[in-house]
Amino acid sequence: MNPLAQFGLSLLLVLLCVGGVLVLALVLAWQERAAAPDVRRQRLLYLVLPVASAVLALLLGSVFLLMTIWSPQGPDILASL
Repeated sequence: MNPLAQFGLSLLLVLLCVGGVLVLALVLAWQERAAAPDVRRQRLLYLVLPVASAVLALLLGSVFLLMTIWSPQGPDILASL
């Protein structure tokens, strides 16, 4: 993989991570704005936990891909996928 593509993909993945953290902050702030405790619990169970799970899975995949790209065996690993 050439260095320019490596840098561009790295930048894209870092932006994805920043966006994921912003989405998590937004969802948690929205959940805390509910007036009643039962509504906060309902928002937590039905929206915050699934969204947080999906975003954290994307962040984990992004970090794995970023570490794979910059490893010495990165092109071999990516070619075998």
